[in-house]
Amino acid sequence: MGAFSIKGDKVIWITVVMFALISVVAVFSSSSFLASSQGTSKLVIFLEQIKSVLVGMAALFLCYLIPMRWYRNLAFVFFGICVAMLLMLYIPPFQAKINGAVRGIKIASHTIQPFEFAKVGMVLYLARAIEKWEDSLDTYKDFFLKIALPIFAVCGLIVSNSVSSTLLVGGISMLVLVFMEIRWKYIFAMMGVILLAGGLMYGVYTVAFKGSQEKLETPVGKIFNRFGTVENRFASFKSDKEEEEEVDKESKRQSENAMVAISEGGLFGKGYLHGTQTTYGFVPEQSTDFIFCTVGEEWGFMGCAFVIILYAFMIMRIINNAERSREAFTRIYGYCVASCIFMHLFINIGMTIGLMPVIGIPLPLLSYGGSSLWAFTILIFIFIALDREENKYF
Repeated sequence: MGAFSIKGDKVIWITVVMFALISVVAVFSSSSFLASSQGTSKLVIFLEQIKSVLVGMAALFLCYLIPMRWYRNLAFVFFGICVAMLLMLYIPPFQAKINGAVRGIKIASHTIQPFEFAKVGMVLYLARAIEKWEDSLDTYKDFFLKIALPIFAVCGLIVSNSVSSTLLVGGISMLVLVFMEIRWKYIFAMMGVILLAGGLMYGVYTVAFKGSQEKLETPVGKIFNRFGTVENRFASFKSDKEEEEEVDKESKRQSENAMVAISEGGLFGKGYLHGTQTTYGFVPEQSTDFIFCTVGEEWGFMGCAFVIILYAFMIMRIINNAERSREAFTRIYGYCVASCIFMHLFINIGMTIGLMPVIGIPLPLLSYGGSSLWAFTILIFIFIALDREENKYF
């Protein structure tokens, strides 16, 4: 096959292709409500997802062809580009609203969500920084300047637009630090700073902004606006009564209907395109954050089990390859990717089955939308490229 022969871990290659196929099939089935809300047809949504998959595959090959030394030497540059994309969220000409909030940026005729790509930049930064400075983190100053400060910077840029993405980036970073056996005193100190900063911001929101829409519309108020959304969603999660003032009724209904959809699926599901909850739009976000309920209703317990096992297999494969790596950069990067996929999987399925509050986290490689699909494709195939150079697969 010459220069275009497929090298690297073929098992991960095949797993990603399987997720791509499941994604386009599930999105087509679950896109009735999305299509009607956009005044278009399911076929258009289906073709958009296929386009996203094809663009993701193109990015896949690009990432696959780049040598390891480029990723190592330019990791900080990639991180800087991702930070610049986050800064564009605060520049009006680039702002794009998604579901009423500024969560995207406009580049040419396309809207992308920089939060998703911030994970790629953060993962590359952590892999390079820990590889470079792991043996010289002798003081709190060294740790906070070289490791913690960039994490805080990314979280600070995200928090006013998406508290859930902030928690996700912070959680992934903490998990990686635990994986790499960074000293516990540094990890606890970082956790303390995060909790203190979060507590202070929530306190300011409660005292100065809560209940005043006029204040929340000011430039400073917009920084704290997302705390109200998160507060309402946690109230919805804890409460059994929709009538309570602080309950986010839409999130609560979505969560309840998602659980109904999964329970009605039974062992083998209702059959493809035969799900009532998904067909009639009882779960409005069923093609994005709640796509797992489509799998549960139409494919049943067996379909859900297959998808979860496929994720678990991919995560374990990445960790196993990372463990065998001779290069610290590849090993750390592999841990980062595995942590990212696990956190998304855990939170998304948890909120779909009612074990966690609804916080708007997509299911990796399955949910409708280009930014998430492209970001995870890039993450995974950078790892394949790094692993390929070490193991020299044939």
